[in-house]
Amino acid sequence: MSWIDWLVLIAFLGYTIWDGTRRGKDADTIEGYLLANRSMPWWAAGLSVMATQASAITFIGTTGIAYVEDMRFVQTYLAVPFAMIFICMFLVPFFSRMKAFTAYESLEERFGLKTRLTTAGLFLISRGLALGVIIAAPSYVLSLLLGLPLNITILIIGVIATFYTTVGGIAGVINTDVKQMAVMMFGLIFCFGLIWMNLPDEIGFDGALYLAGSLDKLTVMDFSFDLSEKYNVWSGVIAAFFLMASYFGTDQSQVQRYLTTDSEKNAQKSLLLTAYAKVPMQFFILLLGVMLYVFFIFNSAPASFRATEPVAQTEQQQIAEQKILHEYELAHHARQQAALEAVEKRDAASQQLFVETDAQMNEARDAELALQAEIRQADVNDTNYIFPYFILNYVPIGLIGLIVGGIFAAALSSIDSELNALTTVSIVDWYQRLKGDLHEEAHYVKSSRGVTFFWGALATVSALLMGETRSIIELVNQIGSYFYGSILGVFILLLWVKRATGTGALIGLISGMLSVFTFDRLFYNATT
Repeated sequence: MSWIDWLVLIAFLGYTIWDGTRRGKDADTIEGYLLANRSMPWWAAGLSVMATQASAITFIGTTGIAYVEDMRFVQTYLAVPFAMIFICMFLVPFFSRMKAFTAYESLEERFGLKTRLTTAGLFLISRGLALGVIIAAPSYVLSLLLGLPLNITILIIGVIATFYTTVGGIAGVINTDVKQMAVMMFGLIFCFGLIWMNLPDEIGFDGALYLAGSLDKLTVMDFSFDLSEKYNVWSGVIAAFFLMASYFGTDQSQVQRYLTTDSEKNAQKSLLLTAYAKVPMQFFILLLGVMLYVFFIFNSAPASFRATEPVAQTEQQQIAEQKILHEYELAHHARQQAALEAVEKRDAASQQLFVETDAQMNEARDAELALQAEIRQADVNDTNYIFPYFILNYVPIGLIGLIVGGIFAAALSSIDSELNALTTVSIVDWYQRLKGDLHEEAHYVKSSRGVTFFWGALATVSALLMGETRSIIELVNQIGSYFYGSILGVFILLLWVKRATGTGALIGLISGMLSVFTFDRLFYNATT
């Protein structure tokens, strides 16, 4: 990046720190620090809910998914509106009546202290482990964009998020989330417009959609019952409903956002904002990835978007790579000419020729990736590096810093929310509940800041220890799915099964998680 981009990025990060920390002056009570005195506007809470889920990997990974596959990933979010309506109807009124700090304290009255502590403990374990990943995962790509060592990037993200969250509390988190969401959306919209404006005159937006459609890149819905397919309507509507209802309805990192509003109605409005905006936002990000694919039909693109350090190769490997790259360049040129002809003629023959040349180019690209994997004996998947490559090579100087700031914003908005939620559960469900309400407000505010710092430091250190170990990242990302369904089941028992007891809820919680784990090990491995 140029010095101008560095200046823009540093200014953005400096503003984020200042904006987050200045809110801490009003956090002189435990309710002020953890719930902003229940005074946040509904739209701010709603945008914070969206920003929390829109991590940096969502920002750059979703575009990559659309680039290498199609738009069917949007089906994952089809259940969001239905889940939000469910939460608004049943869980929000329940939490509002209780004036709850956490989702889990509501369990104690019916199911006893053990159930409350168990569910709260599961949250601390799952999100505590995941927080290191939330820091580490975007750091790989940001280190490439910034040209900095991975450990330095991890430290920058971890220290900034921990500092302003510790000082500012939930008010600082939500207010920075709103600004960060705005920067993220500006970056996405700007990149979309830049791609559109840099397509050949004879192509335009209509031609881009025609080419993408010819390659089935615009496929959105899949109604098949093929169990080997990751994304289809049935998993997106049925299975994802329970995932989304549990995530937005029982995960403290989400629940805490709408608990900061001043009324049940405003809490519901904050969730409905997500219900209406989440699917269109994901659709737009996927469409950006598709447009990026069309853009690289007419612009130079490497066979692998992932920059790697040179390694020793045998003479045979060098010859093989030169041959592959030559075939790639020829196929790229042939595809470009076929694309222009296909848009001009719009007939079956020219369309088929374009599809064939595209397949030839992707065969050469796959061969290069396979060769690099063989040479390096490591994962060389470049899905998460496609959008960053575009940013570094095609976005104008000055705006690169702002777009990179948007990726930082996506990372920070996920980290700060998790930090604040972990602190709230640690203090309210464990420390304050077990020790008793024996101290003044100032003690709990000070303790909350200390716990926030602890979780931030722990997550940053764990991210540093992960290094390049992708297998750990994949494992930790799966942990939440083992917990969510069972925890939602406990809340369903609480709301609708009057005969349910604390012992029964605990047995159901544990057996549910064991069932999911067993089913995953046996059934998933058998179908893949």
